[in-house]
Amino acid sequence: MEESQLHIVDLKSKDMLRKIENGIVYGLPVLLQDVLEELDPALEPVLAKALIKVGNREVLRLGDKELDYNKDFKLYITTKLANPHYTPEVSTKTTIINFAVKQQGLEAQLLGIVVQKEQPTLERQKADLTLRVAAGKQKLVDLEDEILRLLSEAEGSLLENETLVDTLQQSKLTSDEVTRQLNEAEETEIKIDAKREEFRPAAIRSSIAYFVLDDMGRVDPMYQFSLDAYVDLFNQSMDKSRTSPKNITGTERCRQINVAHTLSVYQYTCRGLFERDKLLFALQLCLRIMTSENKVPKQEFDFLCYGGAGIERADQRPNPCPEWIDAGAWDNITALDSIPACMGIASAFEQGQRDWRAWFTSSEPEETPLPGDWENKVTEMQRICIIRALRLDRVLFCASRFVRLNLGPQFADPPPFDLRAIFQSSNHRTPLIFVLSPGVDPTAQVKSLANDLSTNVDICALGQGQAPVAMSLMNLGLRSGSWVFLANCHLMLSWMPHCDFRLWLSASPSPKFPIAILQRGIKMTTEPPRGLRANMLKLYNLVGEEQFGRCQQRLKYQRLLFSLCWFHALLHTSSMNRTIVSVMI
Repeated sequence: MEESQLHIVDLKSKDMLRKIENGIVYGLPVLLQDVLEELDPALEPVLAKALIKVGNREVLRLGDKELDYNKDFKLYITTKLANPHYTPEVSTKTTIINFAVKQQGLEAQLLGIVVQKEQPTLERQKADLTLRVAAGKQKLVDLEDEILRLLSEAEGSLLENETLVDTLQQSKLTSDEVTRQLNEAEETEIKIDAKREEFRPAAIRSSIAYFVLDDMGRVDPMYQFSLDAYVDLFNQSMDKSRTSPKNITGTERCRQINVAHTLSVYQYTCRGLFERDKLLFALQLCLRIMTSENKVPKQEFDFLCYGGAGIERADQRPNPCPEWIDAGAWDNITALDSIPACMGIASAFEQGQRDWRAWFTSSEPEETPLPGDWENKVTEMQRICIIRALRLDRVLFCASRFVRLNLGPQFADPPPFDLRAIFQSSNHRTPLIFVLSPGVDPTAQVKSLANDLSTNVDICALGQGQAPVAMSLMNLGLRSGSWVFLANCHLMLSWMPHCDFRLWLSASPSPKFPIAILQRGIKMTTEPPRGLRANMLKLYNLVGEEQFGRCQQRLKYQRLLFSLCWFHALLHTSSMNRTIVSVMI
């Protein structure tokens, strides 16, 4: 809209005020991008349009300067915050427009990407038809405007005005021709749209997955994902998913894309999540997908979230087993009994107390068959609700089982951390960000990978006075192609640059970390693995094929390596669980 005259600045630009001053004086548009909820107080006169009349001049006082105000000046402000809350003072002085992507709009965008890749001819026809229809409608409007202009300028008798009569006749012929072309184009467009609809399931699934990612930002401010990176991931998933010949049906192709992309999203996201949030993400992804397929009733989902909150105990039936079902659990059972699919479960406790108690006291109730005919009549979602009502301590295990049965076992077991694979998925415009955990330092892993790839890595621990050093290293890295690792970025949040090249960063979680860098970068958590299997997988990933093949006595080396990894994993798991391990030597 503003084309090449637009000046782009942000709050960290040294010349921000100078560019705004030039825009005010010369009437140029200025874009202030990536602002937070608090704006620079120096912008107050600009937002308030605090103009002073000095003779025939309109003057705006900005700081200690009086600037001649040009009415062509425009100030645009953008933010990457998902749901910003600005003060009434800011809201009343600006026009706020919500440009956030919606699921329906993203679905249409992704549908176009799928069709463009799978049926490029069809998508070109769709684009051409859209332009032709728009041009035809505009031509009809122009004809009407021309006729109205001639009528308004006509003098004397309209019938004697030959120019007007000829124009009217020509307009009628043109209008009939344009209308005919529009009807043909719209009929063709309907046929094309019907063909494009075959690929809509892939667009629906991928748009759902994006908004699950977007919601993770509410769990931790470090979980930020950009739409551009997501679209790139979607294109990669489509390329990897093609395992059959091209002449397959649209339905089968959508199934391939959905399977591959859902797994890619899970693996891509898990490497940037803390261990405590990985199951939450998998469960949310599973529930959103099943909800879109009408497989999760709203009442059951609400019960999973809120349980028996708000139950009126005055109208509640008596608890038949108060010795092992407490008041809160009976509230949950009462609320569950109001759900149509679970109606009668409260009376089942009165009739089969012994069976229900045996199930209740089992070590793994999520794997133990439910008493009576309830095992055959409930769905997996209803099983989670029953576990949530009585055994809150086993909800996470039941959620993992739910995800495993509905999405697949690979979604219930987070992928092991593989720094080399993460590096290979990056490019020179993608910063790699380590989200630090207490007691974990990824520096040794970065050095080891750089050594394996014969690459030089320069390391700078940020802190007071380190900004010039970091800038020098980044400029050197840009020229020589070496790596730069900036550690402890959370200590210099006010200095953080907007990096658009390959860069290694590490920072502790912080709500003030620049969203632009988080969205653009590949995030990795550095938490210690949990469980024997995860610990052993991490240790085995540290041993490459070349190192593994160096030993001539391969069988003995395998056994020794397994024993060492098992012993280390056992000690590590036990120390995390605060248990005592007795070792006999």
